[in-house]
Amino acid sequence: MYVKQTYFEFGDKPHKLLARHLRKRESDRAIHAIRSDSGLLINSCKDINTAFRQLYEQLYTSQCNALPEIMQDFLSKCNLPTLAQKDRTLLDTDLTCPELINIIRSLKNGKSPGPDGLCNEFYKKFSSLLTPYLLKMFNMALKDGALPQTLNEATVTLIPKNGKDPELVSSYRPISLLNTDQKILAKSFARRLSSHIGKLVHPDQTGFIPARHASYNLRCLFDIIYSSRDPDKDLVILSLDAEKAFDCVEWSYLYAVLSKFGVGPKFVSWIQLLYSNPCARILTNNTLSEPIKLFRGTRQGYALSPLLFDLALEPLAETIRKQRNTWL
Repeated sequence: MYVKQTYFEFGDKPHKLLARHLRKRESDRAIHAIRSDSGLLINSCKDINTAFRQLYEQLYTSQCNALPEIMQDFLSKCNLPTLAQKDRTLLDTDLTCPELINIIRSLKNGKSPGPDGLCNEFYKKFSSLLTPYLLKMFNMALKDGALPQTLNEATVTLIPKNGKDPELVSSYRPISLLNTDQKILAKSFARRLSSHIGKLVHPDQTGFIPARHASYNLRCLFDIIYSSRDPDKDLVILSLDAEKAFDCVEWSYLYAVLSKFGVGPKFVSWIQLLYSNPCARILTNNTLSEPIKLFRGTRQGYALSPLLFDLALEPLAETIRKQRNTWL
């Protein structure tokens, strides 16, 4: 009871208890040393930060050399569903203040803010005052084809993966801390898209789709295993893990896929706006890197990102389905 009382009285005040708590949190997140590709141990805070910056600068550099005609040729062979005209119209509907207010109210409390330091609670407190200005800013950005630079910024913090070697840069999971205003914009379109994505993505894709669950695929897998009783037939199960999957989505391909699904030009323009000239700084050991430009990837921290990833993956999944009884 005494411990609880102490935290209640001093936990959120400029007291030594808070200082100790913050120091412990910083210590838990500290990266003491990493090993370079050549095996050299790096323990300088600045050099550690530089190593991670170089890693993510390379990761977010586009690797797509395919011509638009090649993409279109591939997509033309995919039997993908398209949105009905009424659904396309709903996606393309203008943003409204009530819509933005509903999005703001749905934001969770206690989340880390982005680079501007304005948390979700701030937007909730002043939602009625802020939404007209947010709406005006978003519409002006769409007209100009570019968001204000502050809406493109992110701070990337690193979380160690369980059971991985802490001296390897690949053993850390990047978490993007985004400004709340850009999360509001992204969530507005995530909510719209989530109402229709079930019509576009095959039932065997269950990740991030409303009313679907990964347990469905597990049940299907068990059924296949237990129903395969033919001793003359070999059964092989292949499990693949796509490394840095969200970070490797090429934007030109994503836009082509959205158009293939019949998504309207205005909605595609909003998505392109969200990915116009984004940048990020890497935060390690209280050291903030110089900005790096992003040229691919669905941004971690967007409610929209998992849905876009599902759509980007669907043409590949459909190609595999067509080859079900033949060698790929």
